[in-house]
Amino acid sequence: MHIYFHSLISAFIIFPLLVLILTIPYMIYEYHKYGAITKKRVLIIFSFIFYLLCIYFLVILPLPKIKDVAAYQGRWYNLKLFEFISDLRNAKQFILTDPSTYISLFTSHRIFEPLFNVLLTIPFGIYLRYYFNKGWFTTIFYTFLLSLFLEITQLTGLYYLYPRPYRMFDVNDLIANTLGGFLGFGITPIFAHFLPSTLELEEEVLRQSKDVTFSRRFIGYLLDLIIIALPVLLFRKYLNYLILFIIIICYFALSLILFKGQTIGKKIVHIRLENTSIFKNIARSLCLEGILLHIYLPLIYFGLNPLYAILIEICCYFFILFNIIGEKWTNQNTLLIDKILKIKVCDTIKHEETYIIKL
Repeated sequence: MHIYFHSLISAFIIFPLLVLILTIPYMIYEYHKYGAITKKRVLIIFSFIFYLLCIYFLVILPLPKIKDVAAYQGRWYNLKLFEFISDLRNAKQFILTDPSTYISLFTSHRIFEPLFNVLLTIPFGIYLRYYFNKGWFTTIFYTFLLSLFLEITQLTGLYYLYPRPYRMFDVNDLIANTLGGFLGFGITPIFAHFLPSTLELEEEVLRQSKDVTFSRRFIGYLLDLIIIALPVLLFRKYLNYLILFIIIICYFALSLILFKGQTIGKKIVHIRLENTSIFKNIARSLCLEGILLHIYLPLIYFGLNPLYAILIEICCYFFILFNIIGEKWTNQNTLLIDKILKIKVCDTIKHEETYIIKL
């Protein structure tokens, strides 16, 4: 039990780092597909990730020393089906006709390990049916693949990090894990009774996508910066701060003109500047993406102390931040520059008619 506890503690420690790594890709996916992120969906998907992390750590931890593993002489694998049944029959402390020996049976590794492997994947079956809407055959197949991945991890000695396996590949674990996934699929309705249905989750996220949030716009802006950064990194020796500033403004202005109110980043997260003229697109790019977000570039180019240029940029960031806070306070999602230019940022997802969305 101490080994299992150590594995779970390790998962708790690593999970926040994993969340930091996965948050931006997850936000991009959710905004691209649904146009919004809800707390319920975030809780479900990240609890699923945490669950998978726990399983993985239960399989690989604790990590022994490489020199100790090299000296191991035990079996690498077991292909004998239902070996635990013959172990029970040969167990001297267990007598079928003597109920007093049953306690020793359930505390013995002969029964605890198969039972643990069944319980290990029951949540996996629940997640697949409840959240991912998978059928019983697909659930069994995916659970088998998960178990096979874990067993291969053991058979390869943590992908050949070790000279030989430090845990044994066991075909009975494949059976027990797959059975656990199937049981999880079967008992899902019991848990689903106390949880929102997947249709309710879809309706909630589609309803919220109608109101384009600042975080959704930020993800679109971040994607645009990544797109700009790729050629800039290739030709950085030919660029200076002023040229970079001009490239940023031109990218946003020309993209809005060519794609009718969208940039590539905005296309990915499905948002658009509605009914904007060429003048408004250029003015917005110059004021927002230029002066407010990247004013430090021309300031440094024209000789201003870099420290002062950064301080001015920070002041611009605070201005935008207070603008956002003020809009949130009044339940609005419109930047000051968009109000001045009378620009509306709208959602472009083609919502399916099968969803009943009460606006």
